[in-house]
Amino acid sequence: MCRLFGLIANKEVDIKFSMLSASNKFKQQGRSNPNGWGIGWYVNNKPQIFKKGESAFYSDSFDEKVKDIKSKIVIAHVRLASSRSSNTDKNAHPFVYNNWIFAHNGTVNGDRIRKLLKEPFNQKFTSEPIDSEIYFRFVLQCVEEEADIIKGIRKAVKEVTPDASGANFIMSDGKQLFCFKNGKDLFFLVREPGLKPVDGISEDTQMLIKSKKIADEKAVIVATEKITEERWNIIEDDTLLICKDNLQIQEEKI
Repeated sequence: MCRLFGLIANKEVDIKFSMLSASNKFKQQGRSNPNGWGIGWYVNNKPQIFKKGESAFYSDSFDEKVKDIKSKIVIAHVRLASSRSSNTDKNAHPFVYNNWIFAHNGTVNGDRIRKLLKEPFNQKFTSEPIDSEIYFRFVLQCVEEEADIIKGIRKAVKEVTPDASGANFIMSDGKQLFCFKNGKDLFFLVREPGLKPVDGISEDTQMLIKSKKIADEKAVIVATEKITEERWNIIEDDTLLICKDNLQIQEEKI
C-alpha cells in the first residue's frame, strides 16, 4: 500500500523533520513501499515535482531534495507498484496537470475510467499511463464539467469508487489542499504551536513545536500514517477534507 503526505502552512516551511527525523519519518515508510517516491511543491505559485523510480529508504536523492524544499504546500508519496506497472521515474507520484498536483493511494479501474476521458484530459499522459494518473485526469475533467471543485470531486469519486480497492488522494491547485479518504487510513494533524502540548511527545518533537512557535509557523498535515506522537485525527471514510489557504478545515461527506 502506498503512503501519502500533504502539508499546507501559513508561510513557506521546510519538511525535513517529517521526512527525515520524525519517529515515523516518511523516508522510513519507503522501506515497505520501494517502487518509487516523489515530492510536489509550489514556487511562486507554480507546481514543481521531483520523483524517482526507487525506494526513498535507500535514496540519497530523497534526502538531498527534501533539504532543498521550502513551500506553503507540499505533497509527497512513496509507491508500492501494482503488478501491471513498472518501476520508473515517470510512474512515481505525484502527477502534475496545469497548476494541479495529485498523489493517490490504492487501485482504481484505470481501463474503465480511461474510456470516460475526453480531450484534452485523455492526451499527453506523463506515465504509462498508470491507473493513478488516469484517476487524476478524470477528477480534473469532472471539476471542469461541474465548474466547481467539490462538486467535480464528488462526481468523479462516485464513478470511480464502486470497483476501486482504494481511492485515497491528496491534491492541490496551489491555493488549497484537497484530501479524499476511501478505503485506506488517512489522518490529519493541526499543528498550531500555541496549543497545549500532548503528553508522551518525544523531546525531538517538542523541540520542533517550540521552533515552529518561535517562527510563527502553523500547518495542517495529512498522512496515511501518523508521523509523530502529536494529536492526529482520523478522516472518516468517503470524506473530503478541504484545507483552505487560511488553514481553516472543511469536511464534506461524498
